[in-house]
Amino acid sequence: MEKKAKVSVLVPFYNVEKYVGRCVESLFSQTYSNIEYVFVNDCTPDNSMDIINEYIDKFNVRNKCVIINHEVNKGISASRNDCLDNATGDYILFIDSDDYIDKDMVELLVKAAIENNADISGCGYIEEYKDRSVEMPQRYTNNHVEMMRAITLLTIKGVMWKLLIRRSIVEENQVRFIPDNTMVDDYLFCCQVFFYAKRFASVDKCMYHYIQYNPNNYSKTREFNITSQAKAIIKTEEFYKENGVYELVKDELLQRKFISKLPLLLNKNCYNVKLWRELFPESNNIWKKMNFSFKQKILFRLASSPLSVLLKIFM
Repeated sequence: MEKKAKVSVLVPFYNVEKYVGRCVESLFSQTYSNIEYVFVNDCTPDNSMDIINEYIDKFNVRNKCVIINHEVNKGISASRNDCLDNATGDYILFIDSDDYIDKDMVELLVKAAIENNADISGCGYIEEYKDRSVEMPQRYTNNHVEMMRAITLLTIKGVMWKLLIRRSIVEENQVRFIPDNTMVDDYLFCCQVFFYAKRFASVDKCMYHYIQYNPNNYSKTREFNITSQAKAIIKTEEFYKENGVYELVKDELLQRKFISKLPLLLNKNCYNVKLWRELFPESNNIWKKMNFSFKQKILFRLASSPLSVLLKIFM
């Protein structure tokens, strides 16, 4: 079957020389042929660019690659925007430069998108640890409201790298990342494109390998991480209200607010009852609608009461 749809695979990178070779090899080995690769070098201090060039020559794909070099480090959001600004495909697919994908991932996502006339097609992913691999299936349906609720609550993980997105819905609606180093804006971007997308398709297979052992990844939960997520949630709420869909996702957004600040009670590294009370206080009782253990429910009641000093018993 002739493959007509063009896919722009978008790869911003910085300081990933230990991992990027495996990443680009998986990209250049795809069974789908109509791909352009957009790499954004965010002024990496290591040999990542040299490694990418070696693989470009090895696979003889120089004519399919666009390389943008930053003179100074601009951060991940600006790098992703540069990827979008230089993409020309019918669909876009973001890949994190320390991860890798199955060789048929692009082909299967395109096939699902075309057969279902979908604006977004998605798949599951695999969390790769040093000693094990954990499959994380993702459920996509063609119910628009259901999908908006799923991405809001993150029952579908709020990241771009397992989503094939029709580029026109991004361009026509001017969806971009906010270059703010104090905010993790994957969540906002995903919620926006799920709002603008009208049809969805699913590949019932885990095809994206999400590396969990890169020490350069920002993976440890800290107060900064929590407050940066909070900024993205606030902007997402504003977006929903501006577009008249807030009431459709209100409960999911309240649950997301509550879950985002849970580490302030449950994680010793960032334990802060005062901040827990002050951050999204409107969500403090939503746990009553959620599935938590009896012990956790007692903890939440105590956190909202004058007896919060007793919380240390649980730590």
